[in-house]
Amino acid sequence: MRTIALLLAICASCATSANAQTPAAATPGTSLKATACVETDRMMDWREITCALPAGTTPKRFSFRAMFTGGHDDTSASIAPELDGQPFACGEGSKLSLFGEDGNVSVFCQFDRSALPAAGAKLKVLIKWNHAEFADYEFSAE
Repeated sequence: MRTIALLLAICASCATSANAQTPAAATPGTSLKATACVETDRMMDWREITCALPAGTTPKRFSFRAMFTGGHDDTSASIAPELDGQPFACGEGSKLSLFGEDGNVSVFCQFDRSALPAAGAKLKVLIKWNHAEFADYEFSAE
């Protein structure tokens, strides 16, 4: 009987820890990840993601977010976006790097359609991190 109570307490503790590691929700909007993005390269502490930007006049705004769990005092993470092979300047309010942040953390690039060429552009993002767990990424549009 005591063993069962102990196991239940341990399982409850595991569930709480697992819930604490769930990354924060991605930027609100329509997700384009499944239809527009592919992982094109990877290693233990970096990923390269390539996303085809939709042609047309809508959506007007885009966001690429990389999410991590387990951040602490020496955690670092960054993204380096490129548009058609050239460095890409993200819009105001973007956060391209972090250092020493605790818990579930993220870096992101926001940009407007007006920053893009006429059609058929490809966004490539190099995601790097150290002393954290890569959770996921999201590419969304509004």
